[in-house]
Amino acid sequence: MSTKRVVCWGLSGLVTVLFLAPLLWMGRASFATEARIFQSGLAGDFWQGGWSWDNYVDAWRRAALGRGLFNSIVQVGVITSVGLLVNAMAAYAFARFEFRGRDPLFAVVVALVVLPVEVIAVPLFFTARDLGLVGGYASAMSGLTLPFIAKAFNIYFLRQHFLSLPVELEEAAVMDGAGAWRQFWNVALPAVRPALATVVLLDVLVHWGDFLWPLMIGTREETRTVQISLANLFTQPPIQWGDILACSVLATLPVILLFRWLQRHVIATEARAGIK
Repeated sequence: MSTKRVVCWGLSGLVTVLFLAPLLWMGRASFATEARIFQSGLAGDFWQGGWSWDNYVDAWRRAALGRGLFNSIVQVGVITSVGLLVNAMAAYAFARFEFRGRDPLFAVVVALVVLPVEVIAVPLFFTARDLGLVGGYASAMSGLTLPFIAKAFNIYFLRQHFLSLPVELEEAAVMDGAGAWRQFWNVALPAVRPALATVVLLDVLVHWGDFLWPLMIGTREETRTVQISLANLFTQPPIQWGDILACSVLATLPVILLFRWLQRHVIATEARAGIK
């Protein structure tokens, strides 16, 4: 093995350790007592003995974490599943159909990509309130999901992948008697599966960690998401860092597992982008 290759592997390993160190510390500290957490985190007997599930039990009870995880799963599940179909159909229409005002409308979509949710949070909240999307459980969950089903970035991202598909695929489907829906559902959609996986992962990362909008909409305890449940541990006495770290581990683990599951599709998307 050449010296250059050894140096590259060494640097890669060092960067990996630097990125993983906070996660490893968080995982170990979530099983430690309060006194052991504030010992030297990278040396001494911090990593030895003293393993306990008490922090997880307390975090689950004090933060009502079961309800928070369920609400976040429902929120993210609705946004990703319904949004995937809506955004894919819109993207396919922009990529393949000719209709009046298509280009100006797509220019508006591109302009909306750079608009952060914080800019429209207040008028969006008043709109949701006037529509009755604040209050009860069903109303709050609707308010958490409906405004984010259609996304400008997802439409733009999927449109670019639909444009990269050979038109001959759909022409062959037309020869077999396929209509517009079958061309979309049976030909175009399976061909951009890596892009769909990337969109799902991005949506989960954004909305699983979302704090501002759930804080504005989830005004009742039964409508809190996992991030609001975690934040309550910082204000609910006694402040116990073991509970906070245990809750952080449980809030982070689903995203890590999902990324590991979809990783090969995301890599395939980046590889296709690099080839083009």
